[in-house]
Amino acid sequence: MSVHPFVGPAPAASAPVKPGMPGLCPGQLHELHAHAQDWASALAFALTAAPDNRAPLVLVRSPRRAGLPLQPYGEGLAALGIDPSRLLIVVAPDEMALLRAGLEAARCPGLSALIVESWGKLAAYDLTASRRLVLAAERSGLPVIVLRLDASPRASAAHSRWLIRNLPSLPQAANAPGQPTIAIELLRQRGGPAGQIWQREWNDADKAFRDRPAPLSGAVVPFPALRTGDPHPRVA
Repeated sequence: MSVHPFVGPAPAASAPVKPGMPGLCPGQLHELHAHAQDWASALAFALTAAPDNRAPLVLVRSPRRAGLPLQPYGEGLAALGIDPSRLLIVVAPDEMALLRAGLEAARCPGLSALIVESWGKLAAYDLTASRRLVLAAERSGLPVIVLRLDASPRASAAHSRWLIRNLPSLPQAANAPGQPTIAIELLRQRGGPAGQIWQREWNDADKAFRDRPAPLSGAVVPFPALRTGDPHPRVA
């Protein structure tokens, strides 16, 4: 697995939690970066950032997934508080089709959110392509999220850029594994400060990420919304 310039070691347990984390606002374009091993957490963060308005969620995917046979499935999505019937998955045959499908979906005001998932460089995603997505998001009012996996950041018109990493979880009673925990780093924000890191733990009751208490254990707990070996998402 390649290491990219923006990816360093996971934040230390003593890293401060900054208040007031900005959300992935509607009507804007947001980029999420993650390594392959952090993909499930990044996708869960993107899915749960969408408004819970019962409207369809669209996930446009690249055919290249770095050899990871992982698919969303119904029970895991329900655990994230997402009705599987809301999720529409589009698999694009190539990069240009991925961006075209994403742009068409971004123009649909009847959706809850759009996630465009890509692996690697995605050369076709340049300033022009990102500006088109920005204009579409502003007109439709959707939060448009480009999930970039194993990819270095590049110049774009996105309103914000984030890095998602897995963190060790807090142990529960009898030293049982704790809830999935992530570090969320704001790499860039249009017209605002960047560089802050938030450490968030999954809260089953709220179906959302909440501020993580301390200290940490040494175990990293994965998200249940993905499973291996099934070429088709389970939505029933």
